[in-house]
Amino acid sequence: MPGEMEIMFSLAGRMHVLLRREINRIIDVEWMCIDAGYAKEVIKLARSAEADELHKLADRIEAVHPLLPRIEFPEEHVPVMVESKYLKTLR
Repeated sequence: MPGEMEIMFSLAGRMHVLLRREINRIIDVEWMCIDAGYAKEVIKLARSAEADELHKLADRIEAVHPLLPRIEFPEEHVPVMVESKYLKTLR
């Protein structure tokens, strides 16, 4: 989808700037958007840095990247008790 790739491209651009600033490493923004293996390695590199902003950005990229597998957590089914205010008729 075009919208997803635009978001991914902007996130990858931000990752490029932060990696350059924090650990003096540069990445290929376009390649990160089209290659899942490269994206995983860049995310691993970002998580190895001691910058909190890079960690948050890595999480966001994992959630948005169309080629990376989604991590799905099972939903806990919590029974909801519904109390009825009116049992027979309205007043």
